[in-house]
Amino acid sequence: MMKVEGMTAAEIAEAVHGKLLAGNPETVIKHICIDSREAGEGSLFVPIIGEKVDAHKFIAQVLDQGAAGVFMSHGDVAEPDKVHIQVKDTVKALGDLGAWYRRKFTIPIVGITGSVGKTSTKEMISAALETGFRIMKTAGNQNSQIGVPLTLFRLEKGQELAVVEMGISEFGEMENLVRFAEPDVAVVTNIGEAHIAQFGRKENTLKEKLKIAMNFTEKQRVFLNGDDSLLRKAAAELHCPVTLFGTDEGCDYRAENIRIEDGKNCFTLIYPEGREEVVIQQLGLHNVLNALVAIAVARHFGIEPSVSREGLRAYEGIPMRQQINHLSRGIKVIDDTYNASPASVKSGVDVLMQLDNPGRKIAVLGDILELGDISRQCHYDTGTAIAGEKLQIVVTVGQEMKALAKAIIDAGAGIAVCSFDTNREAVDWLLANVSDGDAILVKGSRGMHEEEVVKALRETFASTGHTAC
Repeated sequence: MMKVEGMTAAEIAEAVHGKLLAGNPETVIKHICIDSREAGEGSLFVPIIGEKVDAHKFIAQVLDQGAAGVFMSHGDVAEPDKVHIQVKDTVKALGDLGAWYRRKFTIPIVGITGSVGKTSTKEMISAALETGFRIMKTAGNQNSQIGVPLTLFRLEKGQELAVVEMGISEFGEMENLVRFAEPDVAVVTNIGEAHIAQFGRKENTLKEKLKIAMNFTEKQRVFLNGDDSLLRKAAAELHCPVTLFGTDEGCDYRAENIRIEDGKNCFTLIYPEGREEVVIQQLGLHNVLNALVAIAVARHFGIEPSVSREGLRAYEGIPMRQQINHLSRGIKVIDDTYNASPASVKSGVDVLMQLDNPGRKIAVLGDILELGDISRQCHYDTGTAIAGEKLQIVVTVGQEMKALAKAIIDAGAGIAVCSFDTNREAVDWLLANVSDGDAILVKGSRGMHEEEVVKALRETFASTGHTAC
């Protein structure tokens, strides 16, 4: 439930081009919610029509709980003394209201998009900006047509900057998100295979993602990953200032001398006016890139790298995203089970290889979903890529991962491969075969529920703590 600066029912109806069917137009709305369990006094309930459930069926219930009003696209008035605003589409109305609410605030918004890494990038940019400003940021990964409006309702007086994650999976969605958030600064993390089933080609993904800057002028700026060939090429075609970050020569914010010291990622930042030594707790090259853009965005808003780097040094990371569990018998488990894409699987393996452990390196990989017709090829190519690493064992779960397993075998890299259909089978094998000092990466798409594997390992080999990576 999102607390908002008070809005009247009449203002809301006008903002969403709806019709007030019942209730006092002067009723003040203090909260917006889409979950019927969160509806209470002063709240406006927005019923979403999902694939399985039409939340309109909860309208009477939420009003009985004390909700002040509801949106509705169909049905009858449930309580005549409560606000009922009729709209054609409740999701569109939620977006319209979010856009109207955003315009009540003049603070700059940093919009973040990309195929992978949006949430971790958002968190690191926020950590850097918090060294100089009071900010609002997207909670979790509420980055969709529903999530972005809900994020905007978290704006309040006294905030100086907002960092908003903007995710798309269909053509035309970015235009809506831009209309809602009206970002002043844009960050594009990379262009990969995520949602390739919907977009067809990476070039289509690029075109859609870059619409985050569709209304930008010379007064606004885009930050692009200069190590991504598609983004680097696109930089010259944008009609607004561009800052490149990465490891390649020519990047405005560049990382050199990347190394691991005391279990932390260290690098030398080279930027137009100087250089700084940067230390972050998160391993992996992708997190170096996140730190680079965080420092670059912070400097855009007047925070010098010598200051913003301290915010990054203190940042601890977020659950289920490369979180290292230190278990008994010297076993380490990287919980990277939040989601997966070909690029993030490679990044996860990269982090695994950087761990200092006396035992073996084991990757447990569940299917990468939503790859459409190119799924098998993407899994095979990912397997070919990680076959070059000095892994000892790869355990796969699911039908699609069998292509990755085949690629590793075909590469003749000497990596042992075990393939299973279910997490339970994989867990049984791991519990019988894990040895002292082994390091284990567990990763897969959200729908594969690979956290079940992490849970079983933690329960069997008592946890001694974790660090975020």
